[in-house]
Amino acid sequence: MVEKGKISSGQLALLLYSLMAYDGLLLIPKIAGEAAGRDLWLSPIWSHLAGIFFVLAMLRLNRMFPEETIIGYSKRIFGKILGKAAGFVIIFYAAYLTSVILRIYSDFISSVFLENTPPLVISGGIMFLVAYAVRGGVEVLGRLAQLFLPVTIVVFVILSVLTIPEWAVSNAFPIMGKGPVPSLKGAIVPFTWFSGYLLLGLFFPLLSSKRRAALFVMAAWFGEMLTLAASGLVSVFLFGEYAGTLNYPFIEVVRYIGLGEFFQHIDALLLAVWLPGTFIELSTYHYAAVTAIAEWSGLKDYRALALPLGLLSLIASLWGLSSDVEFERYLSTSHIWFDFSLLVFGLLLFLVAWIRSKLQAAKGG
Repeated sequence: MVEKGKISSGQLALLLYSLMAYDGLLLIPKIAGEAAGRDLWLSPIWSHLAGIFFVLAMLRLNRMFPEETIIGYSKRIFGKILGKAAGFVIIFYAAYLTSVILRIYSDFISSVFLENTPPLVISGGIMFLVAYAVRGGVEVLGRLAQLFLPVTIVVFVILSVLTIPEWAVSNAFPIMGKGPVPSLKGAIVPFTWFSGYLLLGLFFPLLSSKRRAALFVMAAWFGEMLTLAASGLVSVFLFGEYAGTLNYPFIEVVRYIGLGEFFQHIDALLLAVWLPGTFIELSTYHYAAVTAIAEWSGLKDYRALALPLGLLSLIASLWGLSSDVEFERYLSTSHIWFDFSLLVFGLLLFLVAWIRSKLQAAKGG
């Protein structure tokens, strides 16, 4: 391994929580709502109930090779050549997801808060900070997650509670009025996002203690489900079946908050939830890409790669789909197949490792 630092199981859980919760907070109500309507809040529940099998498979896989990263044990599972190719898949996935998340960040900030600011300035500013944080190592990422993310969760709860006077609970009824199929269709996109748990193979060996790692990983899984289901349910309480027609339903939820004549228009408070979480999410993916490249290519120090790879991710985020509409369509169509292929890749890695371990045990017996 190229990283010598260590993180706790709790810090790992927070890093994993960031991989789905913050983008999902903005995007899942819209993406799921197009298919599920008023049942959009059920879609994250279905996706997490299905995704738990992938999470458990990745936990088991890393338990088999507790001191090696996915770059290292891929060679032991697939052999030198195919293992090298598998390592490249992980590198590409982490680097590409960094650029996708950066584009989501840029589009949201540009359309809601800084309409006249060039996207390059918005994306470039946070990418520079991400690269700087990654140079500090995994311990810096763990401490930043421990510092920022609990605060974002508390603010999310407060913002949700402040909308209670505007709730129309009847908007959520009838639950599954058209059967479970619409909400199951809405669960497809959040289910494919579980490919992010492949990064467990890069962070698991860095745990200071692996004794309760599974418990904390499952806590991250449950926290994601609760956050996404709650944000969707609050959106439905306020907007009913029309929640899925809004670009960013939860920003509209926050705009409903008003206490008296002075506590109004506090949608900027959403940044207190979303911005730190997205920063940690970007840093997690970027760190994974940087360290994976260093180990894959045999470099002893990964820090020199943080800024150049960050620049490539920045360019990739600005290159390609020009309009926000095209990018949103891409996220709900073609990108699904990309994430799904990584789910298949992870399961294949686990199955081959499991079969090989059983064969070796049979020979030993």
